[in-house]
Amino acid sequence: MSNYTIQLEGAAKDAYIAARFNTPAPAQNAGVIKMKIEQLVFNMITENTGTHMLDSGGAGGRAWQRNQGLTLEHFQNEPEATIKVCAADDEWPEVDVSVFHKLTDGSLYLDDLCDEFNSIECGQWNGQYYGTDSEMSDWLDDNEFESEGDGWNTYNWGSNLSQTLQGQDLKRHGDDYILLQVHGGADVRGGYTDAKLFKVNEHCMSYEAIDDICMFSVDDGDGGYVSIDWHGEWTNQDGQCATVEDFANFFKHSGGGLIAGNINQH
Repeated sequence: MSNYTIQLEGAAKDAYIAARFNTPAPAQNAGVIKMKIEQLVFNMITENTGTHMLDSGGAGGRAWQRNQGLTLEHFQNEPEATIKVCAADDEWPEVDVSVFHKLTDGSLYLDDLCDEFNSIECGQWNGQYYGTDSEMSDWLDDNEFESEGDGWNTYNWGSNLSQTLQGQDLKRHGDDYILLQVHGGADVRGGYTDAKLFKVNEHCMSYEAIDDICMFSVDDGDGGYVSIDWHGEWTNQDGQCATVEDFANFFKHSGGGLIAGNINQH
């Protein structure tokens, strides 16, 4: 039996997302494209990023170790996001946004250039960008990729993503790409995967590929629902800043349990 309470599914879920964000319901990607990016992300979140006696991970506390033995199907079936409002006056609930679902939500995909870059076996990290070696950096230069701004790390933003991401925005002939690493270690200062290249969906901004926007809804018992959404701040179903009364109402109808929610699909 699942530990999660799924509130919205199928067409109801799509309609709710469209209504809350004023966006069309998510289109179905071609199966082969979806499978390809899902496999790459799965490989990254289960990649052995090593251990160190001083990294505070103990014997098995690193993210990659916790993910060992889990299957692709496990991540496909896990909630996109979860929330737990622990008390009636809890205005800072426990929130977790699945990195697997975030990176496969349609904002990123793999083109032929990504496939070529990602097939390069990474050696020592001596390249221009984090998680790359000199061959990978030279390939990016040869194929006319240019950096956009500085590198970033979602840890610095207090992100609700289930694992920290580190990356570099890139530009090529007007198209947006992201060079991306997943943190699989314990101490955030180390334990990252080799960098992989993703192309940003032309209908998205680069930051949308790594945001932690999420939304949650519970039945109010009278044929309606109570919802709270996170998009940098908490809002209620009226689009207003959520108040302590909104959290108390959500707590009342959720029973303080772990509630599954949705992310904004692209």
